[in-house]
Amino acid sequence: MKGEADVKGEADMGEAQNPGGSFSLMLVVPLAALVLLVVVLLIWPDLLIGASVGDFLIVTVLLGGGTAWLTGKAVARGWGPYSHLVLYSLLLAGAVRFCHFALFGDTLASLEPALVEFVLLLAIATLGFRALRRRQMTHQYDWMFEPAGPLAWRARTGGPR
Repeated sequence: MKGEADVKGEADMGEAQNPGGSFSLMLVVPLAALVLLVVVLLIWPDLLIGASVGDFLIVTVLLGGGTAWLTGKAVARGWGPYSHLVLYSLLLAGAVRFCHFALFGDTLASLEPALVEFVLLLAIATLGFRALRRRQMTHQYDWMFEPAGPLAWRARTGGPR
């Protein structure tokens, strides 16, 4: 017979081992980073993006963001670890910074725009990673997991299929 402490310990362990949950850090942190970046960019756009708003939207958001989304999906497709995604996002942020430098004459080694681009691209890549990982978990392990939203999954409650 299990005591109350054993059941509570199992519940805590279940929450800690649920990376697919709707409120897991891998989902909440990128969404919060995107919201924070939008708010900060509305307040101090010239200080943080370096280039004009149009240049930022075209190169960083459209080209870099699209590439980051596909990078996240590629890492998830190969069942790669999240640390690879961080490294690839860092390299991608460097490439985007170089595009700003080469195309628009922006400074290459500028800390604030590079940091903003890295955080933005990592957040988008993480969401791409989560989107494909959710699909993998709910399709390959459909007997064990079911969708819990567009970027989350949960343990199947109705028993095996």
